[in-house]
Amino acid sequence: MKRQYIIAGLLLCSSPTLHAYTTFASAGAKVGGHSYPDPSPYTVLPFADGQTDSHTNAVSHAYGSVYDQGFDANTESGYSYRRQAIALADASPGILKAYASAGYFLDGPNPPNNLGVVGVGNAEFTDTFSIFSSKFFIDINIEYHLSGSMQGLAKVKGGLRVSSYDDTFNINASEAIASPLKFDCSSNINSCTGKATVSVPANWDISISGFLEVLAAANSDPNSQKYGDAIANYGNTARIFISAVDPRNKIVSGSGFDYSPVSVPVPASIWLFGSGILGFVCRLRKSLWR
Repeated sequence: MKRQYIIAGLLLCSSPTLHAYTTFASAGAKVGGHSYPDPSPYTVLPFADGQTDSHTNAVSHAYGSVYDQGFDANTESGYSYRRQAIALADASPGILKAYASAGYFLDGPNPPNNLGVVGVGNAEFTDTFSIFSSKFFIDINIEYHLSGSMQGLAKVKGGLRVSSYDDTFNINASEAIASPLKFDCSSNINSCTGKATVSVPANWDISISGFLEVLAAANSDPNSQKYGDAIANYGNTARIFISAVDPRNKIVSGSGFDYSPVSVPVPASIWLFGSGILGFVCRLRKSLWR
């Protein structure tokens, strides 16, 4: 039996239902321990300070900050070393933000054996959407848009997933200082550029999820290359877009969020996230490099 007749039968017994959305955010900061000339995986435990936050039908926020210093009266600054790591994350439907920084200041001849400093931020969400149409399948455009900056030993990765009973589509992204932004997609996406046109069933609940992870690390290990300052600033942000190829087809999300690639008002929580980053960065630079 052809696929469309099977679907037609299923539609007689089911109708689209909008569901709750979920969000998750985690942030951690760590000093000491091992050096991380190439920190992997992204989750580096244990953290000296951090948070996790998860909600249903609400946004999630997390932050972590840790500071450590050693005094040395024989140095000009009065310190042998100072080091700090910061991480923040913010998750809402279609909008993911994460920031991490790590830095150290060395001024003594005998620093600790290791000055490893790591910040890690992670943001995730899940949602559903439906497309109401007289057709069985609808073509839609999906996009994972990543915008941010980094310096030093920093990394970012993220992606989106669109899934129905019929198929699953994945777009993943990654970037590092030594590795420009690249995309990796599921085999059912022909051109992997961060954007794709795919076919999904109409009048059916379709799940969508997205994530963003950032890492920044600094260390001073005499047996490895020194990394003194690192920032991964992706508070500007990871965005997930969905739109119907035929604009007459209406997309309705379970969260009520508009995933279309048009300008949308910036939620107040985003400005709070940005001001939090600014405050942490100013404090980091004043305390480590004055």
